Amino acid sequence: MVRDRVGYFPGHVNIGLVLGNSGAILIDSGLDTQTAKKIKKGLETIAQPLYAILQTHAHADHFGGNAYLLSCWPEAKVYAPPLEEAVIRYPILEPIYLSMGAEPLDELRNKFLLAPASRVDHLLPIEGEVEIDGVGMTILSLPGHSWQQVGVVCDEICFAADSYLGESVLEKHKLPFLVDVHETILSLVKLTQTRYDGYLPGHGPYTTTSQEIQDVLRKNMEWHERICSVLEGILTKERTLEDALAALCEHLEISIENASNYVLLRTALMGYLVGLFREERVTYRIAENRWLWGKKDLPQTEADGDDR
Repeated sequence: MVRDRVGYFPGHVNIGLVLGNSGAILIDSGLDTQTAKKIKKGLETIAQPLYAILQTHAHADHFGGNAYLLSCWPEAKVYAPPLEEAVIRYPILEPIYLSMGAEPLDELRNKFLLAPASRVDHLLPIEGEVEIDGVGMTILSLPGHSWQQVGVVCDEICFAADSYLGESVLEKHKLPFLVDVHETILSLVKLTQTRYDGYLPGHGPYTTTSQEIQDVLRKNMEWHERICSVLEGILTKERTLEDALAALCEHLEISIENASNYVLLRTALMGYLVGLFREERVTYRIAENRWLWGKKDLPQTEADGDDR
């Protein structure tokens, strides 16, 4: 515990914990049943039943434990932001959108992309104050990594979801998953303007000092800006999405090994391109049955996928 009633369960996906008047409130539930069983054991150790789960966003690694936990505490309530709640109730939507709307291949129906379905009982506001089981909390709008991702603040402790990543996580994954880099950076700027007593990302260490959190937020912003600059360099020659992804992975020394990696990286790339397009740094056109992306004000020349 980091406060009398606030703590977290550390792991590959950190899970927040708030003690309400009647029981425990979890912030996310982790990847799968195995993780959920550990959480159940932890709650039993502190003699707290599960009162509610607050979902920060609808990625499988953040709500995959819901089904098991709700089978143990069927009266517990689930809260989630609008839009995100649709994916939590119908998890097949995640592999569908990663498949560009097509029927997902069996290889994409794994626990990292397809969690068990979970009911959602209440919608969270995108931003504002809520009270759950006698505990007041602030909901922060932190989109970018996911469409309507939120953070949760309780007793001056900020559960920041995947708005930022720990430095070692950035270095491991190299190309962070996101749906809009423009919104991602705005969320990071928003966090730099806060002064909470502690910060916990979905992936990475708990941070307590102002200098530490500012450093890691700056590192995240610099990481995204570097990728944006690399992309602008790659797009000095018009490229298809496929060729741009290959060139970016080569630059970042990423080796795509399976279909799951591919669709996640392709979606992330599109999130960077969408953000850059919104900032008028890149543009696109359709030519010869190809969707071509290029740096803004680039002469319209034929794309050459072999020129990397």
